[in-house]
Amino acid sequence: MKANTNYNFKVVHIVDFELFDEKATANSTYDIQFEQLESKNLHIEVRRNDFKVNDKKIESKLEEIAYEYNNSIFPVLFNVEDRAFSISNYSEIAERIKAKDEELKLKHEGPEFEYIRNEFLENAAKDENSITQYFSSLGLMKVVMLCFQEAENQERYHFHWDIIPIEANFSWDGKIKFDSTLKMLILEGYEANNEELFKKIKECAIAYMSPEQLTDLEAPTSASVKNKTQFVNTKLDLEFSETEVKINNPYFNYHETLSINRKY
Repeated sequence: MKANTNYNFKVVHIVDFELFDEKATANSTYDIQFEQLESKNLHIEVRRNDFKVNDKKIESKLEEIAYEYNNSIFPVLFNVEDRAFSISNYSEIAERIKAKDEELKLKHEGPEFEYIRNEFLENAAKDENSITQYFSSLGLMKVVMLCFQEAENQERYHFHWDIIPIEANFSWDGKIKFDSTLKMLILEGYEANNEELFKKIKECAIAYMSPEQLTDLEAPTSASVKNKTQFVNTKLDLEFSETEVKINNPYFNYHETLSINRKY
């Protein structure tokens, strides 16, 4: 049996958006480790370390509480079969979440704490299915799943991404090109499913602006997604991967990049 293989990366995640009068820029960085466990089927262990927001360790109490809840999920062990992921250490994760919840309840109280606690326990950590969906929603895991496509060109690849400021899941049908000589994968989304995006932007516009201000509500929206991944060998053995998402609308301008760079 071959030894387990570790792949270590630095992740930089930047979100810059303008929604009506609100402007925000945030970047988070963390180290991620994928451990490929050699066995009959492919297993991947995901560990996250050194999480920072805007180049600083988390400082506010509420951010720290949210971080501690979310970090209790790691490490996560995935089985990979036919490019589909399933969590194989749910019992361990559930025990860690339970222990962390008991610890935080002894240290914190109040409505803000209860809101963060309930959001996490009901949405991300309610059961095995909710944890699986939570991980599937992360941009990092979407890129990992994309990397398992590297062996072939595809004329139609369904790629979706969560747009957090407007609470929308946006999807494209894209084209994958893989250069086997350069070991380079390029994805470009060329056909977007705009219905949900339009709906969310309109909902936000109606909620935040008076009717006389909504002069461009039906204005066209452009949306694009691109990914470029340089492989060393195959699948998780990559040098870098960068995903860029852009959305432009008179009321909503959005730019997000997720960069994954190999650490040696």
